[in-house]
Amino acid sequence: MEVNCNKYETKEIIKFMRDCTEKTQTEFANDLGKKRGWSAKLESGKTNISLKNFLELAKINDIEIIMRKK
Repeated sequence: MEVNCNKYETKEIIKFMRDCTEKTQTEFANDLGKKRGWSAKLESGKTNISLKNFLELAKINDIEIIMRKK
């Protein structure tokens, strides 16, 4: 799956990322030693993810993050 993140809100990007892993919210949160509520809050937009945690989740789940100039 390839996603143009500029077209989506953070909460949607997190959901796309988790969907790519085919993990539950609990499993996804556990990747960073967090509880399921953390994932639920991210996906509902009630909290934001740090860039550090975002990149760590990508690394753990073998998801490539690519930046390119238009």
